[in-house]
Amino acid sequence: MEAYKEAVGKCLAEPLGQPLEAIVTLLRTPPEPAWGDYAFPCFTLAKAWRQAPPQVAAQLAESIPVRAPIATIKAQGPYVNFTLDDGFLGREVLPAVLAAGAHYGHGEEGRGKKVVIDYSSPNIAKELAFHHIRSTMIGHALKQILRARGFTVEGDNHLGDWGTPFGLLIAAYQRFGWDERTDVEDIVQLNALYIRASQTAQDDPEFAEVGRRWFQRLEAGNAEARQYWRWFVDVSRAEFQKVYDLLGVSFEHTLGESFFEPYMEAALDELRAKGLVTASQGALIVDLSAYDMPPCLLKKQDGTTLYSTRDLATALYRQRTWGFDTCLYVVDTGQSLHFAQIFKVLELAGLAWAHACHHIPFGLVLTRNAATGKWEKGSTRQGNASLLKTVLEDAISMAREKIAASNPSLSNAEQVARQVGVGAVIFNDLKNRRTRDVKFDLETILNPYGETGPYMQYTHARCASVLAAAPLPAGAEEVDYTLLNEPEERALVRKLAAYPDAVAAAAQAWEPSLVAQQLLSIAADFNSYWTRGNKDRTVRILQPEARALTTARVTLTAAVRIVLRNGLQLLGVPTPDAM
Repeated sequence: MEAYKEAVGKCLAEPLGQPLEAIVTLLRTPPEPAWGDYAFPCFTLAKAWRQAPPQVAAQLAESIPVRAPIATIKAQGPYVNFTLDDGFLGREVLPAVLAAGAHYGHGEEGRGKKVVIDYSSPNIAKELAFHHIRSTMIGHALKQILRARGFTVEGDNHLGDWGTPFGLLIAAYQRFGWDERTDVEDIVQLNALYIRASQTAQDDPEFAEVGRRWFQRLEAGNAEARQYWRWFVDVSRAEFQKVYDLLGVSFEHTLGESFFEPYMEAALDELRAKGLVTASQGALIVDLSAYDMPPCLLKKQDGTTLYSTRDLATALYRQRTWGFDTCLYVVDTGQSLHFAQIFKVLELAGLAWAHACHHIPFGLVLTRNAATGKWEKGSTRQGNASLLKTVLEDAISMAREKIAASNPSLSNAEQVARQVGVGAVIFNDLKNRRTRDVKFDLETILNPYGETGPYMQYTHARCASVLAAAPLPAGAEEVDYTLLNEPEERALVRKLAAYPDAVAAAAQAWEPSLVAQQLLSIAADFNSYWTRGNKDRTVRILQPEARALTTARVTLTAAVRIVLRNGLQLLGVPTPDAM
């Protein structure tokens, strides 16, 4: 729609003698679709012309010649409203959607630019908790969206597989042992051991000290410590992969924190050479007090490294290995200070690309406490976090029950149940601004009549059913686009035209919800269209006695289906053809 907005701007720029960019900036969308597609406010002109804004609008509307793609120019109060020509839009937009197919919404602005995305990044020795859905799916969606706009993207699952918790795990294993019963999965036992180790370290300083010593040995390359650590990592990664497969998520790289162990001392040397490293109470820090931040801690008193040390080494490696233009860290809002420190240290080190590193924060995922009724965040260390695998399995199970009740003859019911259950969880996570907290209620997200994944999937399936019943496939006959003049048809053509802009905006703002919201708007109009057709025969898509009208409406339906499918796939939501 930006091209059409520019066309409107050109109509105004000439008579007003103003730059096109200035005019386009002033254009607004009228609050009612019936008023037009664009509105130009005349308040500023009123001062220069020394007339009331409505008079200026009336004179301006009379003086501007109507030309394609504009159909009408009318004054309404202090605004000049421009309505685009429906036939022109239909001829331009719908064939373009059908011709581009799976590539509709793609762009070239990212061509030649590389983006690294750090996402998912769970800690080893724990099962994937439900809150991991946020980083995992936001990062996955951003990767898909950026690639659609031409960027080269390297996705890195930066596993938390290094640090003091692994020393505590070894200490816990040696103190508490392992349940050798074959019916208890290793990951379940490892998760339980992680919780026990964390809680014991809080209550028992001696145990905590043993854990710290084990991590010192691990960093020093002790064979026994490394053997334990490798076992913990292998058990965890095997379990992670099961969940990633269920979500349809993959990574170009899975370089845990441990991968960067050989690079840490070189990173510290580089900071020392720049005069940034100072000693403080036996630890090594970068003093950031001049920037109203606490010091960035590089090494503890016992000589072990920290999260910040590893993140600095990681950033240096990524730039020197992959040569990124942008590096995105999809990590929750609680880590904002940490990344502000890391980026500031990189900047102070004289690295120009430090400004290309960005923290992509997001809100919490909240579940309702059954006892108190309050929305709460779970904690793996406290042992009260829902597991992502369990949530997905529960969603699939409920979807299976709903399908059995509503469509018992569905041939691929099990496959669709998985698509609907998983899609419901994913869409619920991505439909709103990422910085907002996400409230999760299983019954709500599986409701096919709200702003949910099943609602979107059902709309896509509804389009597929119409196309399956159509007498001819879309594009088989010449289309008279002027026949698409129902309010929903006019709105749909415009929203399909705006879809590439929504994808481009999502890529620019690193905000997947912009795609989700555009899809919800398209789905709402199509379902309104469908519902009205059930009540009014003249609005039905398939009109046996009116072939030309049917052809136009089938073409529109095919375009809606393509856009819904493309957008949902960018978000990682499956698109079944029947439900």
